Amino acid sequence: MPFVHGGRKAVSAALAFAMLSCAALSHAQTLWPTERQWAQAREPSASVPAWRSAVTAQRRIAEDAMKSEPRPVAVLTTGGRLRGDALKAQTEAGLQDMAKIQALAITYRLDRDPRHAAKAGEYLLRWSQANHPSGQPIDETGLEPAIFGYRMVRGDLGAATRESIDGWMRRIAEAEMGSREMKKKTATNNWHSHRLKIVGLIGFALGDARMIAYARDGLRAQINDNLLASGESVDFQERDALSYHVYDLRPLVTLALAFAEQGEDFYHWKAANGASIAHSVAWLMPYLKGEKTHAEFVRSDVRFDKARSDNGERGHVVGSLYEPRDALPLLVLAAAYDPECAALAQRLSGGRANWRLAFNLLPAAARTTGG
Repeated sequence: MPFVHGGRKAVSAALAFAMLSCAALSHAQTLWPTERQWAQAREPSASVPAWRSAVTAQRRIAEDAMKSEPRPVAVLTTGGRLRGDALKAQTEAGLQDMAKIQALAITYRLDRDPRHAAKAGEYLLRWSQANHPSGQPIDETGLEPAIFGYRMVRGDLGAATRESIDGWMRRIAEAEMGSREMKKKTATNNWHSHRLKIVGLIGFALGDARMIAYARDGLRAQINDNLLASGESVDFQERDALSYHVYDLRPLVTLALAFAEQGEDFYHWKAANGASIAHSVAWLMPYLKGEKTHAEFVRSDVRFDKARSDNGERGHVVGSLYEPRDALPLLVLAAAYDPECAALAQRLSGGRANWRLAFNLLPAAARTTGG
């Protein structure tokens, strides 16, 4: 549903979008679509235009994936590396497989063509055979789309394939849980937010109660340790950058949506210190709506921030103003909870198809699994 500028059409489009948002958000959304949502999405007449456009885009990615071969990377490495680094470039190239796995899984659930599930399984199997977990959450957070997709196809894969992929994902989760060093800032900054997300999503994908409990207990603690009653995050305070605040919130909102499937509302849950995810998103909104601006990294004393600035990396140059469009990955997640986030995401996206945002406009069913 493209955003329309100007005159009566703009008002009508805005009103229609607001009505859709409010209607969708009156139901509890979850990270994985419910069976009712899958059924609705298969009926073009019942789907909102934004969903049909997003599904078309996912089908295109899936069809490209059907004609491509996996490119697994032995050890993922992006954290602490500058753009142009050969190993970082290799990791980024390999992680393009993750969007393909996710698109194959979504297309499979929509069209029920077993070839799509089989191809997603082929990609995942190759990764399970080649990739060795590092336990570094900034490196492995990019696996999220594959973990998300695996839950949707896992039951339709052969036993040997499933066993290999399950083992790989368990090794990732174990490495992540074992890598936390309590004496370092990374024990409570964005690293741990991404660590909790990885472990939690793998737990849901495998039905592993221990991993799910680790993520649940860790999420409660992280909201208290990482977010402040003011709405700021420790990452914003340390790096003086909205980009880090956004990067920190994204995995927390992702986990909140995962736990919503079990009837738990971690998005609005308030920690003992008065902090909540919802409040930290609300604190950010004036910057995203253009009411405030922020010069990034000006007061950061982290050496890597200066190195990226000297390297001329977009969004990381010291003193450059934060670009609201860079918060779209967060906004499309928060859209499940907040109509204001949904409307702003629609405006900032310029009408470009986004399956997560479109999904959040589909009426949700009562608590049923979409995995």
